[in-house]
Amino acid sequence: MKPLFFHVLLTALTFVSVAAVTLQVRAGGGLVTFPENFTDGVLYATVTRGNLKEEIFTSRAAIVAVKNGQRIPSGSVITLVDYRDGKLFRYVVMEKRAGWGADYPPEKRTGEWEFQAFNADKSVNRNENLDRCFSCHKPQAGQDFVFTFDRMKSAP
Repeated sequence: MKPLFFHVLLTALTFVSVAAVTLQVRAGGGLVTFPENFTDGVLYATVTRGNLKEEIFTSRAAIVAVKNGQRIPSGSVITLVDYRDGKLFRYVVMEKRAGWGADYPPEKRTGEWEFQAFNADKSVNRNENLDRCFSCHKPQAGQDFVFTFDRMKSAP
């Protein structure tokens, strides 16, 4: 009887571990939905590198907070529109919500920001490695994890 009990216990623990890892992965990009009205916000930065052009939008509230020396408020969304060779290629979105990211280990956590990539048709890009977003933005902690934080200060 003991071997059967241990086998069942081991199977149950394995299932729980897999479920926990799956939920942790889904806790990332799955929280961020496509921001349909992002163009109602402020186009505060355009970055051009060769054949790549990025237009970056956020809300007026985020711009005002940064101009007033505050952190970007919870509920803010930053949308990067990525063009390649003059054609819409994808969207990359970061969204900040109170409590988001709390389950991440310190080496991954970027405050309360989550990330998601969308294809040109606005569908979720399931092939995007969102861990790259976290690792790239992590060193920007002093700017609320946002590369274009200073550009927000000079936005119209």
